[in-house]
This record gives sequence, C-alpha cells and structure tokens, in this order.
Amino acid sequence: MMHRAVARSLWFGSALTLGLTGCSQPASPVTTDPYAGGRSFPWAYTAPPTQLLPLRLTAGENNLYYEPILAARNSWGPIEIDRSNGEQQAGDGNAITLDGTTYSRGFGTHAGSELRFSLKGTDATCTRFVSQIGIDDEVGTRGSVVFQVYLDGQNAYDSGVMTGASATKTIDLDLTGKQELRLVVTDAGNGISFDHADWAKPLISCQATTPTLTLNQSALSVYHLHTASLKAAFAHYPPGLVDLRLEADPGEPPPGGTLLPYPVVLQTTALTLSGAASETRDVVIAAPEKFGFNNYSSAFHLVVSRNGQTLSSVPVQLTELPIKFTASVEPGSVSGRQGEVKTLVLTVTADPPLDRAYPLSIGFQDNFTQSYPLESVGPVSGNGARMQAALTFRFGGNNPVGGYQLRAGVAVGTITTGYRDLLYAGAPSFGLDFTVRP
Repeated sequence: MMHRAVARSLWFGSALTLGLTGCSQPASPVTTDPYAGGRSFPWAYTAPPTQLLPLRLTAGENNLYYEPILAARNSWGPIEIDRSNGEQQAGDGNAITLDGTTYSRGFGTHAGSELRFSLKGTDATCTRFVSQIGIDDEVGTRGSVVFQVYLDGQNAYDSGVMTGASATKTIDLDLTGKQELRLVVTDAGNGISFDHADWAKPLISCQATTPTLTLNQSALSVYHLHTASLKAAFAHYPPGLVDLRLEADPGEPPPGGTLLPYPVVLQTTALTLSGAASETRDVVIAAPEKFGFNNYSSAFHLVVSRNGQTLSSVPVQLTELPIKFTASVEPGSVSGRQGEVKTLVLTVTADPPLDRAYPLSIGFQDNFTQSYPLESVGPVSGNGARMQAALTFRFGGNNPVGGYQLRAGVAVGTITTGYRDLLYAGAPSFGLDFTVRP
C-alpha cells in the first residue's frame, strides 16, 4: 500500500498547500456569510508532468482517495480530501456528512468545481463508478448545486438540482472501455452561496484482465528470401515493451536434425505497446535459410513475454515456399555444322521477384551423349523479376548428323544448387532442340 500513502502525501503536499499560491485571488478575512457572500476564492491544480502516469487500479474496489488527480478546480479555496469544503484554507473542513451519515472517505468541493482522473489502469479494466452525493449537512437546508459526471468528455450523469434539504443520491455508472473520468459540480444558476458539495465514498470497481493475443490467421507461408506478416491483436496489455519469440512445438526438430537451423525466423522480436484496450501490430516472419528438395512446414508458437515472464502464446503453422523460377532460351531451336557456335539469349524469371539480378550459370545439361555444347553464360542484365544473359552453344563432340534435344538446368547465384548437390525445389531448367547438319 506504499503507493497509496505516497499519492495522498503528494496530493496534500503539492496540490493543497502549494496550490494555494496559484489561486487567482488571495484568501480574505471571513465575511458575515462565510460560505460565499457573493464572492469566490478560485483555486486550481494541475499535476506535474512527472505524475501523469496511468493509475494502478487493481481488481476489486479502488477508492479515488488513493488515486492521483490529474487536474482540479474549486470556487472556494482548495478541494478537501476526507473533509467538507470548509472555508478558504486547506484542511479547514469538517467530517463529510450527508443526511446524518458520516463518511470517512471522499472529496469536499464547492460549486463550481471539477476533478479529473485517468482510467488507464495498468492492472485491471475499470467497469463501474459509484459515489454518494449531496450538499454537506454543515450548511443545513441551504445551497443548490448540480452534480455531473463526464466519461471521455461525454456527459454520463446529471443529478438535477440538489439542495441542502435533498436526500443523498447514489451514482452508479458503467465505465467499460472509458479512459477519463471528470467529476463536476455547478451552482445550479443561482450563485455559489452555501454550495458545499460532497462526493462521498467514491469507488471505481475493476476486473482483473489477462493479456490476450489473437492472430489474423493460424498459418502463414513465406517465400524463400522474402518476408510475410501476421496481424497480431494485443488486448489488455499494460503499456510498454514486450518481447516476441518463436518456439517450435515438441516433436518438430529442425530439418536435418540439429545440423541445420529452422528456415523461418522471426524478424519482429520486440514491440512497444500503448496500453490501449486492443491494438493490432504487424509481426514479420522471414525465410533467409537455404532451401531443399521440398516445401518446409512446421508448427510453432508465437510467444509474448515481458521481463522473462510469458504473457501470451498462440499456435501458428509456418511454411517456407520456393521461389518460382522459370527459364527459357531464344531461339528455342538451332541448327549448324560441327564446330559452329551459336549465341542464344537465356531468360530467367522469379516470382516473387528477387531483390536484384543474380548471376546465372548452367547447373547441368543432359543430351545423353558425351558432349556438353552449352559452354558459357555472359553478364546478366535486368532486375530481380526478369534476368537475361547471352549463352554460347557449340555444335560438336560426338553428335553425328541429326536432330537432338537437350535439357539444361540453370543456377541462380547461390540460391539454387547444381546437379550433384541438393536440388532447389524450384530450380529452373529449359529445353533446346538442335540439329547437326552435314
């Protein structure tokens, strides 16, 4: 309960005592009508920036007495804590009394007045505001005021005119989803004489909240060397930094046992949350690791933690897909005599596009003879979506006169691999018809 004592100490020390020095008029000697006499003694308070923090509202009932006030004003000296308004000095009121009932907790105000609180609790969600209201018994049947409550700037309660002869009323308001509470007292339009208005036993009820994480999809596919995003909705999270990580489900070892890393990795490893009731953020997954024969898919949990403590964990299936490469040559058929050289244009496309153009080379070629007529690939032009290079083809070797078909695989930089190595699942290849003439 240390924070409660500190809050009260700060209020009395900085708000009530120091606040008097900020009044628009100095205190004056008591007049024949000590409650107004046609005059006012305005007082106002604004919390320093260092105190503008979310309230530590906890599950159950929270007395506003313990919570820091963000701003306040009063027409007859300082607002009093656990006392009636009294006179123009701080701490000069009596016990709060309404209809003969004395209350140990509450605020003693004087029309017109206002108290403003934040409802951005860090440990709970506010659900109800309850308070007993009326004109304090110390002025008898005199005085006339109107109590009003504003939630997020909208009027949520109006008591109508109450006098010293009015019975105590109970305010009971739903606060669900609200961010700010303002308690206002007006003078009912006939001046402020005897307008000693009490907010007795002001309570905010809250419910404990458990942070929840929801993903917009339970499975995500990521192309090799690319990224994809999940939409993650964070609900009931306290404001501040959270850590994110991927945990593989039991029984889901990395490909190749412990020798190879998981091909999908989490790029978004930390987020700063605002503390809103719900906020959606992008969580980015990347696939930078070497690809193999087949699509890779595995079950993970996306885990959110703070200071090493897990707050939420949700399952997600992650799949890595190969880039869709295609290869072709122009012209698609050639003819020539032994020893003759032809120049072809090799074109490779990538879907989705790569970040840039990569070198191209012949990974393998098969025509079921002992000759390998594709001899070189020239410099590459184009971009990551479409790459082109000149390709040299030589007629010769053991190919006698006649027609043939050749199949060749293309290696794209170090992304795809060669014939004797692990083949990229989407490795491009092309066919070429050639005829050896006499």
